[in-house]
Amino acid sequence: MHIISFSFECGGFDQLLMRGGLSPLVWQLSRRYAAQGHRVSVVTPAHGHLDRLRATHALEDLPALTRTRTVPLVLDPKVWADHPSEISVEVTTSAHRLRLDGVDVYFLSNASLDLLPDRLYPPPGAEGRDLAVHFKPLVFQVEGLRFVQEHLRSGSEPAVVHAFEPAYHYLLPPVLAHDPSLRTVSTVAANAPIGQKVYRPQVERLLRLFDVDVAGVDLDALDAPPPAEDSARAVWGRALAGTRMHLEYGPDHVGLFPLIAAHADLVDFVSSGQRTYYSTFRDTPLEALFETLPVAALLRRRAGRLLAGGCGVTDSWLARDAAAVDRERVLGALGLDPARPVFYHAARYAVHHKGQLELMRAVEEVLDGGLDAGFLIRCATTDGAPANAYFQSVADRHPGRLRLAWDLVDEDTLFEEAACADFCVYPSKYELDGFLIAQAEAMACGAVPIATDQEVTRHFRHSLPTGHPEATGFAVRSSFRDDDPAMARQLATSLRTAAHVFDGYTAGTDDTYARLSATASSTARQFTWDRAARTRLDAFEDLIRDRAPAYPTGEALTNGWFDTLPAAAWQHHADEIRAAALTLGNLDAYERAAGRPADQATFERLFDAAWQRADFATALRTAVLACRPDLADRVHGRGRAQRTPDGRWDVTYRHDLVERVEVVVKGGGGHASPSVAGESAAEALASDEPVPGDTGVVLHPLGRDQGKSPGAFRGVLDARPVGKELIAMLTLDSDRVAWDALPLHRPPFRLVATDLDGTLLRDDLTVSPRTRAALAAVADAGAHHLVVTGRPAAACAHVLEALGYRGLAVCGQGAQLYDAASRRLLSSASLGRTVARQVVARVEEALGPVELGVVTAPPESRFKVTEGFGERVRHGWDVTADRALLWDSPVDKLILHHPDVPEDQLAALTQDLCGDQATVVHSVKGMVEVLPPGITKGAGIERAARLLGCTGADTVAFGDMPNDIPLLDWAAHGVAVANAHPALRAVADEVAPGNEEDGVAAVLERIFTYREEPA
Repeated sequence: MHIISFSFECGGFDQLLMRGGLSPLVWQLSRRYAAQGHRVSVVTPAHGHLDRLRATHALEDLPALTRTRTVPLVLDPKVWADHPSEISVEVTTSAHRLRLDGVDVYFLSNASLDLLPDRLYPPPGAEGRDLAVHFKPLVFQVEGLRFVQEHLRSGSEPAVVHAFEPAYHYLLPPVLAHDPSLRTVSTVAANAPIGQKVYRPQVERLLRLFDVDVAGVDLDALDAPPPAEDSARAVWGRALAGTRMHLEYGPDHVGLFPLIAAHADLVDFVSSGQRTYYSTFRDTPLEALFETLPVAALLRRRAGRLLAGGCGVTDSWLARDAAAVDRERVLGALGLDPARPVFYHAARYAVHHKGQLELMRAVEEVLDGGLDAGFLIRCATTDGAPANAYFQSVADRHPGRLRLAWDLVDEDTLFEEAACADFCVYPSKYELDGFLIAQAEAMACGAVPIATDQEVTRHFRHSLPTGHPEATGFAVRSSFRDDDPAMARQLATSLRTAAHVFDGYTAGTDDTYARLSATASSTARQFTWDRAARTRLDAFEDLIRDRAPAYPTGEALTNGWFDTLPAAAWQHHADEIRAAALTLGNLDAYERAAGRPADQATFERLFDAAWQRADFATALRTAVLACRPDLADRVHGRGRAQRTPDGRWDVTYRHDLVERVEVVVKGGGGHASPSVAGESAAEALASDEPVPGDTGVVLHPLGRDQGKSPGAFRGVLDARPVGKELIAMLTLDSDRVAWDALPLHRPPFRLVATDLDGTLLRDDLTVSPRTRAALAAVADAGAHHLVVTGRPAAACAHVLEALGYRGLAVCGQGAQLYDAASRRLLSSASLGRTVARQVVARVEEALGPVELGVVTAPPESRFKVTEGFGERVRHGWDVTADRALLWDSPVDKLILHHPDVPEDQLAALTQDLCGDQATVVHSVKGMVEVLPPGITKGAGIERAARLLGCTGADTVAFGDMPNDIPLLDWAAHGVAVANAHPALRAVADEVAPGNEEDGVAAVLERIFTYREEPA
């Protein structure tokens, strides 16, 4: 096949055309594709290096391919205020071919693409300032895409366009999606923020330039509508936009990765951990926000299109002999003592991404403390000049112990230095790496890694306990903060531990170092470019032949993507699915895999799993479905925010597994994390790392609540919370980061309890638009709506579904608790046939024959009545002339009707005759119900309310019949509708308009328009 590599840089064969791990990735894969007999073309900018390339390589000019055209630029007026809304940039693009190692490298050159020959990429500060520099990558996309379509596309030869890094090729997948001769593969090499967006009018204009139907691309489906400004999602976004994980844009932008995910034939990652991370953001501060984005669901739907192609170490590196390097010569030339253990770090200068600030703080601490070790730290800059005064000051204070280098060097030099390293230190942060070639290279030489426990680098196995047979080194906890003091302290501890282990090795008393070094080398050497190329070529072959790829079942289970599993997996992997479901607290997946309902022991395990993850919505739902108020109390009692008399907020929080609590409050300063003391403002602006903008919010840490149990936090906030809830970011002892929300305001009532028939429902059994709107206002205020009905669950399920009701419901006069969302009967009390027969006998002895009915126990839940019920018989009831048939199934409740005795009198007499054997209620004209003892709507709502974290003092209740008296008595405020029974109106605190006049809505509108009180 023809493989067209499309990349903004491809300098794997030329150091001056390389700015990171992307160049070797593109070049090494292209070489391997060619070695396997495929035609390979690379399309890349010349970056102003044509003259130098002519002098060093056999570069061929292709004048026949020169074209002069325009590139339309649609400018965001908020960014380019002094420019017209659209301009056309005329470019004359020439093509130049270099044939090397069987690969045709096409360098494109024009006035735009030849800019920035030293740094290649536009600096972060170019946007809004330098039009030509900022739009250099976009010009490459347009001209490169034109070149592919006009000169490399062939209808007779199957071709794969293998494009690298979404920010530099997001136009290709939607433009090429309908070209039958081309397949597009998009490789994510470094983890840019998933929320990165581009100006939508610019995208639409360029799609039209390539004759793409913009409506068919459906840009609207790629992004969620803007959240309400005071919503939790909006607050998460603002807080994270102050970090290096997320970017906030207006509604006139569109996500560039969603464009690729929706239209690329494959989305390729350089490690399986990177694939997992970038499609879930699991356990990171971004996970909750990511789950609200359409791209999260898109990736799940297209899971089979997500490829972990892998990465590798070059053959030339692996072919060298580390043992042959003269350690004394190399280290001596660097001013380091070869007798000391050497700690090594080599990367481009990226003070935050690479964790270099924390590394230097740790090195400073251990050297100031007298650690007998040497450090070789290489932070390469474009010009080789020192980029950080603090770093240099630490090096200057420790000559002979710390060698700090800023220059770019060739592979020979890098290999010699790595071969002299006893340990390699890579404390990367923010999960921004994809593979980390530099760490693999050092490990291949036998250096034992000290590195971050990141999802994206788990393949190096340094996160395993050092006693594990596959362990390679030492792990420090991941970090998502600038200048993280905890990470610096951990690094310092790990450096001391590593030096101690090395001392044992040199003394011959401990073989731990030798074992780790050997395993590190063998592990890194597994990652070859041949293997990475073969994996991708197999996937490309499947694309060409239209074979549908499958996502690995194990990874789907780790991700919690149970909905993506094929039917066969539920049969063949039931045990693994159950185990994954228990780990993630997923009740539905567990029960489907187990083929049976969860028991109480399983409910507890599921709850504990959700609690340990700080997944409080899942934990509470599990507690509710288990009917476990003790578990629900733990969730409800975890935190509280109270207004103090002086207008501040007193916040308490408790969770036994939480190590840090930070709440989002108003504030400035540009960062959601603490200001960085190790990097000046000028140094930050000069670096390649964007400086987070001022979002108007900061994360304020709560202190440990002294004298309280572990996991107890408290703080008094001077700054105002942001949003309608207090948003808190939690860091757990497992390193997982989760978000929580505590109410700031207490609605007038936290629980609204309504009867159905004759109260909430109109006589035609519908709910009016006005009442729906009032209930929506209740939910928006943070209150719960709870249906409390005399109907058994089986008889009201369809009514609740028609209402769109998804919460708990108290049914059967309080005998049943039903969850409408899952259609699950949570609990049910039964009267029993013996008691029912005894009641019938006593009533008929006093009054003569009565008409009888029963409601059978679940799951049947059938109404069975005798013929004398007449017009009271409803659709679906079973009518029988044979009384004996009433008792052929277990009975939940008994129904009595007497043609001559009024129901109030019948109810009173029956209750006298039953004593404490049963509860008797009257809810429907002409019928009296006999229930298990102690069953009332009041008792039922008390059980349900506790699960919701509410009490009677929090509740307003509505009803219409005498069976609602216990309900209104229990509530703080009881409301009878105007059509209610006189007995209920007599005990009500308020009488509202009737059910036909939207009485419930009238009261709720009045109550919930009151100003909310502080919690």
